[in-house]
Amino acid sequence: MADDFTAPSPGFDHAFEASIEREAPVTVGAIATGGRRIYRPVKGGSIEGSGFCGTFVGGGETLLERADGVIDVEASYYIAFANGAAARCFGKGYITRGDRFSGLRLALLFEAAEDGPAAELATRAFMAEQAQGSRLMQIARIT
Repeated sequence: MADDFTAPSPGFDHAFEASIEREAPVTVGAIATGGRRIYRPVKGGSIEGSGFCGTFVGGGETLLERADGVIDVEASYYIAFANGAAARCFGKGYITRGDRFSGLRLALLFEAAEDGPAAELATRAFMAEQAQGSRLMQIARIT
């Protein structure tokens, strides 16, 4: 039986621009399963776009520096929006250094109250990119 279904190619629409203020990292150090574990707490910052304006009020990034030079990142950010909504933005990605791009790239999802003004964010998927040395993170909605 032939499968004639073809999934559409995803696109990206600019959604947010974020500036995340991070605290000094907490280094766990070399771990028994390999790599070096670091935690970077979030102490503030802002996010704006898609009809939303907010402030980062907590969360952080857990990093695992691998032997191959890639840094595995798990992120969880808490946001208080100006319209009274609150959300958790979370995801996974990598910090890489290469010819085409050096920096942080994350696949992100949101959690928000189902009856609140940020509910629609929890029904979409996002990609984030922060170039090495940049203070701004660009976040795009996957279409």
